[in-house]
Amino acid sequence: MDRTLALLLDYPDDELLAARGEIAAQAPARLASFARWWADADPRELRERYVADFDMRSGASLYLTHHRFGDRRERGRALVALKRLLREAGWELERWELPDYLPLLLELAAVDPEVGRPLLAEFRVEIEAIRRALEDAGSPWTEALRAVTDELPPADAGAVARLLAEGPPTELVGLEGRA
Repeated sequence: MDRTLALLLDYPDDELLAARGEIAAQAPARLASFARWWADADPRELRERYVADFDMRSGASLYLTHHRFGDRRERGRALVALKRLLREAGWELERWELPDYLPLLLELAAVDPEVGRPLLAEFRVEIEAIRRALEDAGSPWTEALRAVTDELPPADAGAVARLLAEGPPTELVGLEGRA
């Protein structure tokens, strides 16, 4: 997995924007067009598009456990387990918000493939669902997600279809009896 993919999919904060020329130059050849757009876009427009595509569209959230567990309690347990696994692999989450953030796992797969690639494969269905949500939205980031999915084993088509049709599960505990 190419570390550049992690950077291209991360939020374009000031630090990333300052280095985006270098990052775009390191992008895989198949992402040359996307990387050129990403490097040349107006910073404000790039950030707005990023937020619209990833943060305002729940089907394209880069937080992988959100797709699998929604806001259910199981998500918290999954996040704790991921954090523990990352810590055991020597990764401390100084820069990242949550351990299920796709750019973090892509960086891990680039630096430590024995730990990172199996994690990406574990979330293959969710990653494919994100790619399709971006594709349906006409997002330029679709190409970056396609580069990720092309390096992973095929996703279970039925599971992807269910996730796209139903979305993440919702917690119902404590909501009974409320009208």
